[in-house]
Amino acid sequence: MPTVLESSHQEFRSFVVDATGIQHVLPVIVTEHGVLDQFARYMHLNRRKSRSWQESSVFAVRLLLEFMEANHGFYDEPRALFTAFSDALFTGTVSNIGDPSGLWWKPRQPDYAGKLIGHITKFTDWLAVANEDVKLQLNPWRQATRHEERLNWAAYSHRRDNAFLSHLWCSKPQTSQSRVVRSKSLPMERQTPAKAFPEEYLDLLVSEGFRRRARDSRGQSDLRNVLITLLMHYGGLRLSEALSLWSDDVSVEAGEVIVRVHHPEYGLAPGGKTNRAAYLQNKYGLQSRNQLVKATDPLFLGWKNCLITDPHRRCFEVFFYPHQSGQVFASMWRDYHMRGQRVNPKAGDEHPYAFTNRDGQPYSHRMFRRAHSLAIERIGLVLGKTEGTTPHGHRHAYGQRLARDGADPLLIKNAMHHSSITSSHIYTQPTTMRMRQSLLAIESRLRLLHTDEASGRMRRTD
Repeated sequence: MPTVLESSHQEFRSFVVDATGIQHVLPVIVTEHGVLDQFARYMHLNRRKSRSWQESSVFAVRLLLEFMEANHGFYDEPRALFTAFSDALFTGTVSNIGDPSGLWWKPRQPDYAGKLIGHITKFTDWLAVANEDVKLQLNPWRQATRHEERLNWAAYSHRRDNAFLSHLWCSKPQTSQSRVVRSKSLPMERQTPAKAFPEEYLDLLVSEGFRRRARDSRGQSDLRNVLITLLMHYGGLRLSEALSLWSDDVSVEAGEVIVRVHHPEYGLAPGGKTNRAAYLQNKYGLQSRNQLVKATDPLFLGWKNCLITDPHRRCFEVFFYPHQSGQVFASMWRDYHMRGQRVNPKAGDEHPYAFTNRDGQPYSHRMFRRAHSLAIERIGLVLGKTEGTTPHGHRHAYGQRLARDGADPLLIKNAMHHSSITSSHIYTQPTTMRMRQSLLAIESRLRLLHTDEASGRMRRTD
């Protein structure tokens, strides 16, 4: 049975905190007593975090509340409750007799369970400090609800026992101390990369997979989907980054095609007078797509902590590899706009995004994924992450291509716009095929060396 959270649910509420009237739409936790006030304050303090981070934090705290509700009266000490809670995340709550708790939790992967515990640790960190300083607050909290009382109880133990959950989530290692309850994370390291899109099928995907409907007698490909695929496969972009492009973000400078991916909020807007969030709001009445509600708005686009290489524009450039692919992209980009495949928005629905649907609205994550999956099936491939045939497989192909051709790790880091060089490791680990070929090459060199040594000994004997 799936995870069922009955004592609380997630809603999105608008926060207005001062005379500016600026609204922030944020996820909150709602119980039978209303909005969980403490967590709502915590969420507002973290309003600049990504929507994925916010919703993951909501889910983690809801799991904690659900566990507390199911086990009310069983634990007198917070440490014992939290040890049991962490065990339940890793092992699930179902046994051979069923699940008397009614939670019906399935076991979670160690890294995911650790992330959930990390969210709870961060929240209780904040809650412990907030409770400590409650007498200094200008706007003190009202009487706590039952759920808030339990969280305050947890925060008190947290403050007293010094981060009772921190040993269970990914943080900087502590070499001078050891925890009573050790981490349940499995000792493993990825030795092979996630599957990359097979290079030998890229041309077929572009020419046949994205072919437009049969009624198009010219048999042309859908340039919109081809351009997005080229940006991922030869430019290393994530799908969300490609879809975030505005029409003004591609230019030709000194004979080179330049594609700039701007931060969706702080990136410099056309004209250079304001950032993109203000530009969207003032000119079009739109929000940045990373600030939309992920669960309900199909136009939502996530934003990773990418390496910004142009501090003035708040953007990074796409580095096409091989170089010729950039020229192909530039030619198709011109055709996309000149042939009218980009459908212009209707009056009153204007926006600056480069890729549009048939109604002229911004192209969505879901629509491209559907088109890509149909194209994969059309050329006879199996759709799946393990096959490298999802959209993200193209980014893996880009990293693998750079590593295979001998690019320096620092160059790969910058080309893939990672803030840390370790983030590139998953994209550049040798494939099993390359491992076998490399080991065979070592054997061949050794055999040749031994043969030369034997020949030398025979000549000396003669």
